[in-house]
Amino acid sequence: MSHHALPNFPLRRSVLACALLLAALPAAQAQSAADTEAGVAAIDQVTVVGSRARNRTVFDSAVPIDRFGAREVDNALAGGDLGAALQNLSPSINFPRIESSGAADSVRGIQLRGLAPDQVLVLINGKRRHASAVLDTESSFAGIVPVDVNAIPPGAIDHIEILRDGAGAQYGSDAVAGVINIVLKKARTGGSASVSYGANHTDFKPTDDRKTDGQTTIVNADYGVPVGDVGYFRFGLESRDRNPTNRAGASDAGWTSWNSTPADLALDGKVVFKSGDSQQRNHYAFYNTLVPVADGVDAYSFATVNKRKSDGSAYFRYPGDPSNVPALYPNGYRPTTRGNATDVSVVAGLRITQGAWNWDVSARHGGNKFRYDLANSANASLGAASPTSFHLSTFDFDQDAVNADVTRELDLGIGATVNLALGAEYMRETYTSSPGDPASYSAGTAAAGTVPDAPPGAQAGPGLRPQDTFDGRRSVRSVYLDVESELTARLLLGAAARYSDYSDFGNASTGKLSARYKVTDDFLLRGSLSNSFRAPALVQTGFRFSTLNFNSDGTGLQTASLLPASDSLARAFGAQNLKPEKSTNLSLGAAWKPQRNTSVTVDAYRIKLRDRITRTSDLQSDAATAYLASIGRTDIQSVAYLANLLDTTTTGLDLVVNHDLPFAGGKLDLNAALNLNKTRIDNVHQSSAALAQIDSDLTLLTENNLFRIRNASPKTKLVLSADWQAAQWGLQARATRFGALKDFSYDDEAELIDGVHAQRFGAVWSVDLEAQYKLTRQLTVSAGGNNIFDRYPDRVRQTNNASYGGALPYNFINPIGLNGAYFYGRVRYTF
Repeated sequence: MSHHALPNFPLRRSVLACALLLAALPAAQAQSAADTEAGVAAIDQVTVVGSRARNRTVFDSAVPIDRFGAREVDNALAGGDLGAALQNLSPSINFPRIESSGAADSVRGIQLRGLAPDQVLVLINGKRRHASAVLDTESSFAGIVPVDVNAIPPGAIDHIEILRDGAGAQYGSDAVAGVINIVLKKARTGGSASVSYGANHTDFKPTDDRKTDGQTTIVNADYGVPVGDVGYFRFGLESRDRNPTNRAGASDAGWTSWNSTPADLALDGKVVFKSGDSQQRNHYAFYNTLVPVADGVDAYSFATVNKRKSDGSAYFRYPGDPSNVPALYPNGYRPTTRGNATDVSVVAGLRITQGAWNWDVSARHGGNKFRYDLANSANASLGAASPTSFHLSTFDFDQDAVNADVTRELDLGIGATVNLALGAEYMRETYTSSPGDPASYSAGTAAAGTVPDAPPGAQAGPGLRPQDTFDGRRSVRSVYLDVESELTARLLLGAAARYSDYSDFGNASTGKLSARYKVTDDFLLRGSLSNSFRAPALVQTGFRFSTLNFNSDGTGLQTASLLPASDSLARAFGAQNLKPEKSTNLSLGAAWKPQRNTSVTVDAYRIKLRDRITRTSDLQSDAATAYLASIGRTDIQSVAYLANLLDTTTTGLDLVVNHDLPFAGGKLDLNAALNLNKTRIDNVHQSSAALAQIDSDLTLLTENNLFRIRNASPKTKLVLSADWQAAQWGLQARATRFGALKDFSYDDEAELIDGVHAQRFGAVWSVDLEAQYKLTRQLTVSAGGNNIFDRYPDRVRQTNNASYGGALPYNFINPIGLNGAYFYGRVRYTF
């Protein structure tokens, strides 16, 4: 296949896309001119991202942009968090649900156009959002540092804009797949308060059980106070409490224990593991304010705060295993992982208008702090004297910046104007990690031989040792220039360039060209070509942690130590200094408005990434074990680190159809959106001389890991939605189809796909429904459900290796998740 070719998706998918398009058009053609006055299509709304020109609408833009209003966002948020809502809204976004495991219980990233979560830039009110302090160590994109979108208060959101195009030259590092801009509420008066309660209610086939869990209570309120004639101060509070879910099956996993004692085997047939969402307690606060201080001068500020506590679960430790202390846990134990996260973001600035010049000068601070603890655990090497609760480490990331942006419109004197934007930014980042309790990493006398093979350190840890902590900082200086001009009534051209200088990774220049041509007033062609530069996150350069994971054949668990590339042990296994990722993005598309309230957009894209950073496989073998023992590291069985291992090409297509019409005394909004994407691995950097000295057969990425990178995201996603609103009643319905995917299997009898034992997981539909009734103008009651037909992904093969003895009946990679149906009710009062 040519590098420029679109993926060869099955014919039936193309037919489906065409059917969606054709289905919308008859209704559009039947709509009268009078009917079009009922509303304004979302494609005609002004957007902030994609262009710095004022009053640029979604339709007029040279790049594909989605805009989701307050009502759409509110409906998508029902019962879930912001990450899940973004997945509900956009076909280009997926939100993988990791099983309960370590820090993934607290911090989850979103994917845009099939790329990794750290390759999408998140803005709040057009200002960059800071990333998390925690490295993702367990997902399909292990080794990335995502923005914790779930730390943004859901009740603070007015609308969301999604730029589906590379924008590194316009907005800086991370905007490889695109940009998500969260715009906060700013109404000057009035407010709202709501209470909702819901729970998962599901028929769980693996245990033949009706489960009701995941009980969630959401309480929020916000209010606006006018400041002067045009200013405002909007503020709000929100609380979200969620009970855990468990979708583990009865397991026959006693064989995985160290010596399969009778006490171990006696637990076969029981549910002793946990797989599902963690227990969470979330508390949010926000404000958004604008204060006129003089003619042409406005001061503004906004802030968000999130405090989150999460309790997840690690793998079960059997009674006879060396990791157990029978005096503490005669029946074995399952450690509880505890994450305590604090996230703060504050922005303040001035907007100044001087003649034709518009200035925006601001400063911002973003901080994310994650404290990692354990309960119901043990350090087996300390024997019966071991504590059962431990502090493992604290990770702290801060980002501070000052920037200035200036825009103005220039008259070229030929009947055309140029929108000019230029700016500069200085950003400083710091990242520190602190050690855990001494008992969380120490090796007691039992490890020396009193108890055979008793592992040192807390189970589901160990904690971070003082000598392994990190204290790093860096600065980034950037300047940019962005010009856009409608040279004629039909032709729009844009160009952007950015220069950035990183104190730790050198400098880079990025650029973007874009064009839009209106064939008619209602039909246009558009396209862009850009390159982006993504420096390794500061967290990626210094994060280290150890986790318990499956060994290479899935027959047991081992402690794998994730090390920074600068670590001497990582160097012995072949690590080299991380390099920036570089990408090239090509997008071509068209937009059409056959009627005022009907729009059709189609955009094809190709994103080529070089030196993509990922986590190596767990480097483990008999030779590696012998090497680790020879240097006294018997506390770990394998080593992993981050490296620039991959060159990839992602190609895809987005199709979006919108239509509004009067219906049954109200207004009906219809939407169909389809995303097709495919990632190809162009090159893999597999070995080094250092690694070959330890074991010449070891590779940095196993075939299983490569298979997951290529296949673990659905190659298709379809979202069909309808929103009907009348004077008193409202009804929303959404059907989402997550396409088929594949993942490797530990079962040696599983199908061989591209030389890997793997399993195919079929497409799955999820249907959401909500109804509202206005008791009064101010009081509204709602009831609804997500995944109301209680759909699950296909079960994994029911063999010991594939499902870990039945304990893990579902694969976590399907974005539909594994919680089944969720039903809720809500009461809202506006004032």
